[in-house]
Amino acid sequence: MSPIASKTQHHEVKEHQLARAEWVCSPEFLDRYVRPHVGADAPATGGTWTTQVIQLDGSGAATVRAELDGSRPVFAKLFPFDDGPAVHDKLCALRAAGLGAGQRYQVVEPLAWIDEEKVLLCRGALGFPISDLLGGDVDVLARATAEAGHWLGRLHGPDLRIGTAHSLLVTGELTSLGKRLAKVCASHPGYLRQGLAMLAQLDALTYDTVDGIIAQSHGQYRPIHVFLSPDVVTVIDLDRSAPADPARDVAEFLHRLRLGVHTATGDMSRADPASASFLAAYRESARGDEHLVNLRFHWARYVFHSLNGRVKVDESTYEDGGNAEYRLLVAEFDRIVSGRAGA
Repeated sequence: MSPIASKTQHHEVKEHQLARAEWVCSPEFLDRYVRPHVGADAPATGGTWTTQVIQLDGSGAATVRAELDGSRPVFAKLFPFDDGPAVHDKLCALRAAGLGAGQRYQVVEPLAWIDEEKVLLCRGALGFPISDLLGGDVDVLARATAEAGHWLGRLHGPDLRIGTAHSLLVTGELTSLGKRLAKVCASHPGYLRQGLAMLAQLDALTYDTVDGIIAQSHGQYRPIHVFLSPDVVTVIDLDRSAPADPARDVAEFLHRLRLGVHTATGDMSRADPASASFLAAYRESARGDEHLVNLRFHWARYVFHSLNGRVKVDESTYEDGGNAEYRLLVAEFDRIVSGRAGA
């Protein structure tokens, strides 16, 4: 598919999803499909629906939050392609395998797959996401990330294998990294030397990677996807969950955690206790470092990809020695590559 065709398809998907989201937010859809799943605390008839479109970017499933008179919300995921039934079945299988009702560590509860609408209904997770804590108390955040580490260790357990396994080549996402770096260097040639130097450092890390380390991965493990309540830790958005290199999940969480803390506070060092707490809890639940062999590679790649993204939208990022954010990401990359980040 050419870049032009890809952009055209992206636009067409977004326009189609916009129209579908309007329909899902309508009282007719909500009464017909969602009302049976809102729970006993909501009225059987009547009442007032409150809806919010919380994700619609054209890149995948759109999401609508629906609530009836203050009852526990239901989330409707609108799949533009044919992967919805597999996601529904995956969630059911994961809950049945020990991440469901009655457990402290759970995946989000699927309520129904509506085949004629290509919509998945899920019960709203209890509590709040860890992302709400990124700008707050350091100790509170560290306790929260420990729970995220324990949850991920459970997911990466030896008995879970749902879906087609992904190779290290797929989970390493080097083609995605290469495409972004090529675009950045083409539009900002002054970045070429720095970009190639960092790519060489990442290339050196590939020689220490090990093939064949497989566990059930989340695929997008981020603080915004981990919800905390007094009794339950619930994780959402497992659409991309598959057997894959588990270190990728660990790396993505750490990267998003640290960038999020910096965005919220201007001080990435405030994420150090939370990072250490997350890693310690993960090691405890996963019983060692067996799953972390490729962590440095994945973590450095995430940082490099983010740096390329910053340069892509703002060339002043790297000029004259770089702005503060540029220098921060370069320092983070060097810290990981050199082995000073606990990886």
